[in-house]
Amino acid sequence: MPQPKDSSLPEGVHLTQGARGSLIISDQLVELLLKSRADYDWPEGTGADKSQQTILDLEAEAETLLTNPDASAAHTLIQRVSIWGGNNKKAQKKIDQAGDGVQTAMLDAVKCLTNPATLEAGIDKLCALPGLRLVMATKVYRFCCPSVGAAVDRHASYFFNSLPVMNQDGTCSKATAFRREWQNGKHTTSRLAIYTIGGYEANRGEYLGHYVPLLSSIAAALNAMGERYNCAATGHSKPWRPADVEMAAYYWWARNGAR
Repeated sequence: MPQPKDSSLPEGVHLTQGARGSLIISDQLVELLLKSRADYDWPEGTGADKSQQTILDLEAEAETLLTNPDASAAHTLIQRVSIWGGNNKKAQKKIDQAGDGVQTAMLDAVKCLTNPATLEAGIDKLCALPGLRLVMATKVYRFCCPSVGAAVDRHASYFFNSLPVMNQDGTCSKATAFRREWQNGKHTTSRLAIYTIGGYEANRGEYLGHYVPLLSSIAAALNAMGERYNCAATGHSKPWRPADVEMAAYYWWARNGAR
């Protein structure tokens, strides 16, 4: 089957690389992110207020579990995130049935995630555990460190692989370069290429080296512009975090982008 291709975002949606590494966000991209973050409702039909409240509740639970965590707390956290993240039944069963040794390994991985110096090791350790791959590992990181973390999956990778960046030298590039692949001949949608050592290492590197810093920069730029998003769960306007940028991009692509 042909390799998956990125699709075009709406006209005018782009980033511009400014002086000294700054990012300029087009008006059209600002509008897209503001609307998609406010409307975030996934699984679709849940209701934006309920869907967003579920995330706030999970963030609060994660914070509690990470206060003096033990192996049981780490296991519970990963279980909750896996369920929220829509992990498949086979993988979820492996997580649910994790024995003492695996739960201890989960604790070690989670502790690594909360330290920037050992973040990469934490991602690797999570991905080595039964029922966890890179997509779910990034979702665990997102809830362990909600102020700086962000998840990546197929929809988010499509969005940012498609997002144009206007460079200072006049050239145009794409914001990220995640690798994707077809699952098998019976499927028409792509997945992140993480099932070989080469694919995993490339996408883990893209996630840590480009994606998370990019989303952090976009969030900072939106906040500097005074462009707060509206939270449907609380009714309040809030400053952006990398995870909020990811949520907006994910929701837009899930509803409008290529599958």
